[in-house]
Amino acid sequence: MSKRFLFVHTLIFILTINLGFELAHPADDNPVPRITTPKLPLKPLGDGYTPGAPSVAGAMHDEPGTSPEATKEEPDISASWSGATVWMAGVSFSGGETFGGSISKGVNFFGSSLDDSEYVPVEIVFNGTDTTLCRTFRRDLGYVDGGVGKFPGSAWDVSDTGSPRRLNICFVEDNNQAPVNLMWDPDATGSPTYGKREYIYVMKSSYDGSGATYAGFNGLGGAPSMDILYNWWPRLNSGHTLMESLPSTLTITPYFIKNVRAIPDSGELILTWNYWESNADRFRIYSSTFSPPSTLLDSVSGSERDYVHPGLNNGTTYYYKIEAVDANDSIVGKSREFSGYPQEMASMMNLVGYWHERTGYGGIWGYTDSASGRQYALICSRPQGVSIVDIDTNPPVEVGFLPSITPNRDAKEVQVYRHYALTVKESEPMQVWDISDVTSPVQVATIQPDGGSGAHTCLVDGNYVYVVGNHNFGGVEIFDISNPAAPSKVGEFQPFYYHDAVILGNKYYACGIYGDGIDILDISNKAAPFRIDLFNYSGSGPHNIELTPDGNYAFVGDEIGSSGNWTRTFDVSDPNNVTQVGEIIVDSQAIVHNCYLKTYGSTDYLHIAHYTEGTRVWDVSDPLNPFEVAYYDTYQPAGYGYLGNWTAYPMPNSRKIVASDLQTGLYVLELDSSLLPTCTAIPGDANASGTLSLADAIADVNYIFNKPGCAPQPQCWLSNLICRGDWDGTLTVTLSDVIRGVNYIFNKPGGPWNPLPIDVCCQPLP
Repeated sequence: MSKRFLFVHTLIFILTINLGFELAHPADDNPVPRITTPKLPLKPLGDGYTPGAPSVAGAMHDEPGTSPEATKEEPDISASWSGATVWMAGVSFSGGETFGGSISKGVNFFGSSLDDSEYVPVEIVFNGTDTTLCRTFRRDLGYVDGGVGKFPGSAWDVSDTGSPRRLNICFVEDNNQAPVNLMWDPDATGSPTYGKREYIYVMKSSYDGSGATYAGFNGLGGAPSMDILYNWWPRLNSGHTLMESLPSTLTITPYFIKNVRAIPDSGELILTWNYWESNADRFRIYSSTFSPPSTLLDSVSGSERDYVHPGLNNGTTYYYKIEAVDANDSIVGKSREFSGYPQEMASMMNLVGYWHERTGYGGIWGYTDSASGRQYALICSRPQGVSIVDIDTNPPVEVGFLPSITPNRDAKEVQVYRHYALTVKESEPMQVWDISDVTSPVQVATIQPDGGSGAHTCLVDGNYVYVVGNHNFGGVEIFDISNPAAPSKVGEFQPFYYHDAVILGNKYYACGIYGDGIDILDISNKAAPFRIDLFNYSGSGPHNIELTPDGNYAFVGDEIGSSGNWTRTFDVSDPNNVTQVGEIIVDSQAIVHNCYLKTYGSTDYLHIAHYTEGTRVWDVSDPLNPFEVAYYDTYQPAGYGYLGNWTAYPMPNSRKIVASDLQTGLYVLELDSSLLPTCTAIPGDANASGTLSLADAIADVNYIFNKPGCAPQPQCWLSNLICRGDWDGTLTVTLSDVIRGVNYIFNKPGGPWNPLPIDVCCQPLP
């Protein structure tokens, strides 16, 4: 037994004796396109699951888009059609990236042997003269070799436009969809045949003239060992005929410079990009006020990933493209064209960090390492998993990743319990991760919600996680996670689909987004929650709810209702007589999403993620008279909809706010210092004596076990310590704070044990 272990447990034993407390301790193998037939109305975009909609979790092994996890180093791709008429289209599938979601890199379809750096630009040419002899695969027979077929066109590697190289092509036939004829001839049918499912494989190998190269391969199981550049799920455009107008060309272009942005500010644009290869000597930046940009603006070092373009006119659109150039002056990577226009994007809020290295973002949460005090954002990449991003560096850096069990299962939300992260996916079980080493996270458990698929979100409160919005009845399931490696279900309450919720004390407030109102539950007995009451309002579509610290007022964000998609304020002091007392309207046409309240000193700020309106911060200290104090608009384009800022989460142990934007990633924000209180307390000084001593640890213990007999406050333990008793920066006061405090006071080895400054507890240690 270590000295530290013995010392801490001896102390707890002494405190126990002296203070008198006790320690408590897939049936169908068909690919599933993005077509749904829900029982209830779907939101146009937004955050996804609707009860009754088909779940991709039921699909089996040949669903396009369920190949091994895509990497952030893969190039982006785009596809464009040229010709008199666009007679070909495609079927959108999970993992589809371009051309209406019908084309992806091979690795994101059934798999590929290619490395991230091996993708090349390709032209698929239909000219009426070229025919390609192709290897075919029989989907109805498990993708076995179907012999040599004919494709009425050709594919070309156009990396060297002066000397294009012809490529091999393979395609799929299915006798259950239409009689096999060894001819590529997709039709315009929809469900259930979807263009006859004559998937195209564009290979990197040079054309063999015979279709023999892939003889004997299996088009599904063998895909990871084949050099597949791109897959296309084609379908004839409705009202058109095959080969209707010639010549026609489908061009597929990879972009190794990716995640390009032109972040606006008044009079300038901040260009940011990612490039994962190591061969860039410099980047050439082109710009103009028209498309395509052709004027060389500047050339910067190959180590740069951002560039400030100053002296611009607000409201004018500027177009850009970037090229990576090696030491021999050869172009080794390109970006897609992108644009922006300078404008005022913020008021009383500053951008202090930006990160955008993955795609399709969702929920976000914060984590602080209790030993180092270092802060991390946990941000969902819905197709891939959850990124752990260090936000104490600028620019922020991804230091770890929590991959979903299977790609494209909609990683929607994440929360933290001690040094564990719980990730929620719509279409597969939750995962529990030990993130004590953020660079090497370890999955320790899974949690299977009712319905055999996934859930919409979760809340961690105490030693329990409340799983919200499963794909069965959709209410709440309660799991004991005191042993994170072995979560156990202890209770549930499932009257209808809950979309999101909040907990304060022993009350649970759940939003019935499809017009069911807000349920108020008593969760004192986790095994038997019961309804206190339910309240509603006309035309409701409540998505998210937050409470004032005293629990007397609730802020309800309406995401899909018919009476205005803004935030409403309710007096919930009497849960049996709830009344609406106000509204928070940023723009009557804009849609609200999540909101979180944080108290700074004596001021309550509500942080609202407002889709196209960005992050908005309102002073709700007087809930009856709220007013906006700051904003940062993460979404530049005009218009409204389910685009932009998804969540704005105020970090509990600092002044940082981490915001996730569906399209553009992570924003690290800070309120202007004039809106924040000055330092008023010493971290760790639970009894407000101005020193750090054993009395502070005892005050924490008395608070934790709610011991009587100490007045006046704050000279003893507080009714709400907020930060002064919180040594480890978790915004909770537990025995871990007592242990850290004792170790600090007695200068025990293995630290650092110093209390971590948070919020108003930021004065220097004595």
